Amino acid sequence: MTNTESDLFEPLATLLLSEAPLMNPAELHGVICGLLSSDTKAATAHILGVLASHAALRDGWSAEAEKMLVALSEDVGHAFQGEALDLTILLPGDDQPLSERVVSLAVWCEGFMVGFGTGTAGLKDVDLPHSLQEAIADLAAISQVETPDDEDSEGEKLFEQVLEHCRVSALLVFTELALMRRRKAGKAGSDESNEPVRH
Repeated sequence: MTNTESDLFEPLATLLLSEAPLMNPAELHGVICGLLSSDTKAATAHILGVLASHAALRDGWSAEAEKMLVALSEDVGHAFQGEALDLTILLPGDDQPLSERVVSLAVWCEGFMVGFGTGTAGLKDVDLPHSLQEAIADLAAISQVETPDDEDSEGEKLFEQVLEHCRVSALLVFTELALMRRRKAGKAGSDESNEPVRH
């Protein structure tokens, strides 16, 4: 990637001030991650449409915003499908207050839940592996986290641990859903091969 996700946070935040002032860049990135965790081949127009709907935009995004959101989507897709497992969550830089980064991580988790729910529409909880259900439950809990009162080294350490847990959880969701699709495709192929041949 030519830019780190933190490098893109402020430019996207600036664009959102005029296009979707109530949106946090981390939340939109979370929607992208949740959506692509269930379908890395989702069409660009579909992704932009989901993001516009989430941001309550009637006329869609500007060309500049679309370019940035598409770049983020491509980065997420590559991260999910690559061997390096280098998914990076879009957050303010480390030089920003811890409270701001905590809030952004919480809304990232909230966005992930939205994207995941959209991408897995039709699936029931009972159809999902237990480990995937746990990962989703963890992200849902983190989306409700409170802003810390103190900004000390212990708070920073805890934040890094929670951030890494979110990153790994997103990768686990993608992996489990991919395995589900493979098993389903394999079962369908096996059922077809076992069908009696009519003469």
